[in-house]
Parts: sequence; C-alpha cells; structure tokens
Amino acid sequence: MRTRRNLALGVLLAISLTACLDANKAAMQIGKPPEDVVKLRSLETRRYDTLDERTVLLASTQTLQDLGFTVSESAPGAGVLVASKQRDARETGQVVGAIVLAVLFGVNAAVWDEEQTINVTLVTTPIANSKQVEVRVAFDRVIRNNKQQHRGELVQDAEVYRQFFEKLSAGVQLEGQQV
Repeated sequence: MRTRRNLALGVLLAISLTACLDANKAAMQIGKPPEDVVKLRSLETRRYDTLDERTVLLASTQTLQDLGFTVSESAPGAGVLVASKQRDARETGQVVGAIVLAVLFGVNAAVWDEEQTINVTLVTTPIANSKQVEVRVAFDRVIRNNKQQHRGELVQDAEVYRQFFEKLSAGVQLEGQQV
C-alpha cells in the first residue's frame, strides 16, 4: 500500500514538474525579441545629418499626421513620440474562407479580422561625437476579430518602414530649410 502511495506521489510530482517546465517555457517567450531582431532594427533606424533634434521631431510629428496617425504622447525633451490610427482589417479572402468553414463546420467556426489599431513609437537620439540624430521607429498592430478576440503583432514589412523614412527624409529636409 505504501509503495502505491509513493508511486502515486512520484507520478504527481513528475506531472507537476513537467507542467512547471511548460509554464516556464511559455513565460520565457513573453517579451522575447523576434528571431530577426538585428534585421528589424536595421529597418527601424535611420540617421539624419543634423544637430537639430527638435527639427527631426517636428518633421516626424508632421509625417505621422500626414500618414493618418494621431499623436497621443509627445515628449520632446526625451525625443519620444507615440501615435496610433484605427483601420479596417477585413480581407475578402479571409471572410470568404470563414464563411466556407461556417457552412462546413457550423457558425462558431467563422472567424475573421474586423478592425485594427496601428501603433507607432518613435525615438530620436543625438549621436555623440557626430553631427547626426538617429531616429528609431517601431510599428505594431492590435487586431480585433468578429469574436471580440484581440491579438498583437509587430509590423516587419520592409516597405512600411521604407515609405515612412522616405517621407520623413523629405520632411526633415523641408524643415531644415525653414530654420
């Protein structure tokens, strides 16, 4: 009888330790940077040949507003801007696929994205011993589906960053000429 009890306790202990290992593994994934963090950082970062960080922040604010973002936080002394915009997230192919699944497996199987909030965080940093200001911008989005579930994801599309910095470069040049 004692042997069975010890065996049962041993099994319970092993199961609980295994569960802890899985929980620890999951916890280690939270906040983990993406696999291609160096590549992403190179997409997110540009340097501008100016000592005037204020001009870069002003051009950044105007660029974000031109792109439809609403600036919610601005800390010029720290070189930080935070902005967001709401957009429709529906894609025809996704909705059609969800309807097909609903027909085949029932209405509860139909899930599609409905709307998204695109967030942007921008930080400027004067580069020591140079005549440059570095700009790092990060885009992410929170997507809500038709079941009111949310998921977040980093925007890693190189074209998004290229277009942003192209517009910002024109804005920095324009603002620099007005000073």
